[in-house]
Amino acid sequence: MKKYSIRDILNRFRWHPDLDISKVEIFYVDRPRGSSKIQGQEIEKVGHKFVYLKSGMAIPHHRIFEIRYEGEVVWKKS
Repeated sequence: MKKYSIRDILNRFRWHPDLDISKVEIFYVDRPRGSSKIQGQEIEKVGHKFVYLKSGMAIPHHRIFEIRYEGEVVWKKS
């Protein structure tokens, strides 16, 4: 089974007509808080190494540890 990249998964939710990016939650390591969550509608762009937010913040892919869609885990760091 192919393991999809964070970029592939998030771009699918952003561009597929049957999916809703606002139903995506991204959990990531946030220093010094430990971990944080963002909603899909906060995403401006998904690059090869970072997820860029409308706020101007950039989250490195290596800090993302879980992605959920409608509350169900669709990707988890192994």
